[in-house]
Amino acid sequence: MPAAQPIPAAELARPYSSVAVGTDFTPCSAVAIGQALRIAAWSGAPCRVVHVIDITVVTELEAALSAYQQAIQDNLVKDAQKAWGEFAATIPGAAGLPLHVSVNNRLVGILNHDREHKADLLVMGAFGDRRPDVGFGTVATACVRKSMTDVLLVRDTQAGPFKCVVAAVDFSETSARALARAALFAVRDGAELHVLHVFAAPWHRLHYRAPEPMAPAHLQKQYRDALERRLTDFVGPIGEANPGLRVRPVCYDYGGHRSGIVEYAKKVSADLIALGTRGRTNLRDILLGSTAEKALDESPCSVLAVKPAGFHHPLAAGGEPQLSGLRPQF
Repeated sequence: MPAAQPIPAAELARPYSSVAVGTDFTPCSAVAIGQALRIAAWSGAPCRVVHVIDITVVTELEAALSAYQQAIQDNLVKDAQKAWGEFAATIPGAAGLPLHVSVNNRLVGILNHDREHKADLLVMGAFGDRRPDVGFGTVATACVRKSMTDVLLVRDTQAGPFKCVVAAVDFSETSARALARAALFAVRDGAELHVLHVFAAPWHRLHYRAPEPMAPAHLQKQYRDALERRLTDFVGPIGEANPGLRVRPVCYDYGGHRSGIVEYAKKVSADLIALGTRGRTNLRDILLGSTAEKALDESPCSVLAVKPAGFHHPLAAGGEPQLSGLRPQF
């Protein structure tokens, strides 16, 4: 069993320094803007709102009205600015925020904005908390996979502070970063923090036909006790740095490991799941991590996806593809 990674002291209480939030003028994005404003306020960070006009719309209009190409783009940008003025007036605290508008592939436009403004948190909205409204949209999940910043996907039902935060950990360095971020949210919102380690006990796999676990009860207890001690040690620095924080370490034995995080979150009525992603390849499951992928697919609540230290993706770093005339593929 690999050693648990300590939580770097600098990660224990470091707030975000620049918050970006995407909008498409829907009620869902209004809730995301509200959350972004809250986080920016308690972080002492600027909050920037970005709207990307899909380049495929512009391309189709330009093909039909080629003599007015520049006027088409200018008018679309003006229309977006006007829509923002009306939309922002309905969101407390948003009326004074400028809107950054670009014409691009939606994903590329958002990633470009984050890079240019050095954002370290991107906030996006998502619909609903009941099936079939689970999981997140294609642009939102593409941002999670390819953004080099942390990404908060906010349910449209989550207008206020988070009350129950679940930090999913596997004792890795990235999950330590996710735990530190989850603690920051819990402290600022006065939420209870559940530090969750999902495991599939090895005796479940010893013989699939066995009517009960084949490992003796005392060995099962030793195994669980060792995991719980390891989790307690892993959580220790967070509790020491935040004396008033309500922390509940939980080792959750769940046979379907990939969905154990979501099942536990449902069980405790969590409104935020924080978890780390992993990277260094462009293969989807390895880029995001199968556990994070499953949480995004099935989560009925908001999700904070925390990136590994030094995470790099060529698209987010500015390696923009030639997209003119192409429909975005996410």
